[in-house]
Amino acid sequence: MEFATLLSRLPGRQKNSISSFEGGRVVQRTHATVHDDVRAACAALTAWGVKPGMRVGIRSPNSYFWIVHDLALIELGAVSIAFTDDFANTSARELQERYALALLLIPASERAKHPAEDTFLAGLGGENPGVRAVDVGAADAADAAERPWRIFSSGSSAGLKGLVMSKRGIEASVAAFAEAVVPRADDCLLLFLPISNFQQRLMYYAALWYGFDLIVTDPNRLFRALKELRPTILIAPPTLYEAVETRFHNLPRGARLAATAGAALASVLPVQAAREKLARLIFKQVYEMLGGRMRLMVTGMAPIKRSTLNLFARMQLPLFETYGLIESGSVSLNLPGAHRVGSVGRLLSGVQVDIAEDGELIVRREHPMAVSYFEGAPGESERTFLGDGRVATGDIGRVDKDGYLYLVGRKKEIIVTAGGEKVHPESVEAEIDACPDVAKSVVFASPGAPSLTAVVLPKDPKDLDARARIEGFIEALGERHHLMNVGKVIFTDIVFTRENGFLRPNLKLDRKQIVAHFHSQSEEAAA
Repeated sequence: MEFATLLSRLPGRQKNSISSFEGGRVVQRTHATVHDDVRAACAALTAWGVKPGMRVGIRSPNSYFWIVHDLALIELGAVSIAFTDDFANTSARELQERYALALLLIPASERAKHPAEDTFLAGLGGENPGVRAVDVGAADAADAAERPWRIFSSGSSAGLKGLVMSKRGIEASVAAFAEAVVPRADDCLLLFLPISNFQQRLMYYAALWYGFDLIVTDPNRLFRALKELRPTILIAPPTLYEAVETRFHNLPRGARLAATAGAALASVLPVQAAREKLARLIFKQVYEMLGGRMRLMVTGMAPIKRSTLNLFARMQLPLFETYGLIESGSVSLNLPGAHRVGSVGRLLSGVQVDIAEDGELIVRREHPMAVSYFEGAPGESERTFLGDGRVATGDIGRVDKDGYLYLVGRKKEIIVTAGGEKVHPESVEAEIDACPDVAKSVVFASPGAPSLTAVVLPKDPKDLDARARIEGFIEALGERHHLMNVGKVIFTDIVFTRENGFLRPNLKLDRKQIVAHFHSQSEEAAA
C-alpha cells in the first residue's frame, strides 16, 4: 500500500462502494465517486486557505464525509488532528487555540450552534459560506508529508495520549494485515467504532487500496447494518461477541441443549460445507443477525472469553483473535487453519517480538505506525519508542514453540498483594469468566486487603442460584491457585457500556472508573 497513489486507483472502480446511513436511508457511493468527492474537498479546503503542513481538526461522529475529508487532508499534505469523545465537552475555540488549528471540521448540523465569527469552523458535508483558515504561523510541510496525522489514544489504565503517526508505518501495517487476510473483490468490511480511533481508518485505507466494499456507520446502527448490508468481514471488540453468547445462554434450557447437541453433530461431519449448512439451520437467528455472509470475524483490543470463542466455533462462525497496538501496528493474528485458542495468533509479516527480562513484549518492525507522543506523561515517548523500530508494549506475554503469541496481562495493572506477590488481574478474570454463569468480571485489590475483590455481572442477574454457583466456582478457583484467592464478590446487574462510563470510547474496560465505583460501593456496604 502507498498513500502517494491511493487516490489514483479509484476513478475506474464502479463496482466497489462505500455505504453509509444518511437521513435514515442507505446511500452507496462507488470508489470512483469517492475520488471525485475527495478532489472536491481538496478544492474547498484550499479555497478556505488550508496549506501544506497546517493543522486541521476533526471532531465528528462517523460519516462518509469524515472519510472524504481525511483523504483530502492527506492529499493536500496537511496534518489532521482527530478528536475523540474525550473532547466532547471542550469548546471549539479552546481546541483551536490549544492545538494551533487552522480549521476545525464538525458535523454540518452543529455549525449553526456556533457564533458566526468562528470562521475557522466548517460543517462536514454541508454548505460553508465564509469559512476561512486561521493563520497560525509557520508549518512544517516536509514533516507533514511523512507524518500527516496527530491522534489521541487511551487505554484501560493510562490517561489520554497524543501520538504522531507515520505514513510508512501505516502502509506497512495495512499491507501485513492484508497479506494474512487476503482481501477479495467481493468482500465487504463493516466499520462502526469511532473513526477518531485510528484503527478504524486502517480499515478504509485497506478497502480503498485493495478494492473491496466498505460500510461506515456508528454503534447505534450496527445491527441494522449487519442485517441489511451483509458484510463479509467484521472487526469488533470482545463485548459484541460476548453479547451474542449471553443471548444464547439466556435461551430456554431446552432450546439451548438442543442447539448444543445439534452443534456437536455438525462438528463431526466430514465436509466443511455440510458443517456450515447444518449450523446455519441450528443457529439461524445468529446467522441472520450477522447478515449471513460472514467469512472472517476478528476481535482484539481486550481479552475475549474462551467460552465465547468456543461457542462461535460450534456455530461454524469464523471468529479469531488478533493483537496490535496503535504505537506499533498489527502484530499477530489467528486465521482459519492457523489458530490456537488462548493465543492471539502468529506474528504478521515483518514483525518480530522480543521478551524483556520482566516479560514485557517489545515489538520490532522496520517502520512502526507511530513515531512519538506529542502529548502525554513526561518521558513516555522515551519509555515506549526505544529506537531501531522497537516499541515497548506494556503487555506481558510469551511465545510457544510453534510461534503462537500469548498475552498474560498489562504491566501497569499488575496487582501486588499484601503478601508481596504479583497477580495479573486479566488472568484471574479469564478464570472467573470461564464459569458458565458469568457474563463479565473485573478484579481489583482494595488497599490493605489480604485478598482480591471481584465485581461479577452474571448472565442472568435475577438467578439467585446462579450467584451461589458463581461463588462456589470462585472459591474453588482460589483453592486451586492461591494467587487467585478472591475474598469478596460484588454482584452487579450493571452492563458495562460507554454510556455509563465503564467502557472507554474504544470499548475497552475503564478499570479506574469501575474500581472507583465498586470500591466505594463496597465500603458503603461494609459501613
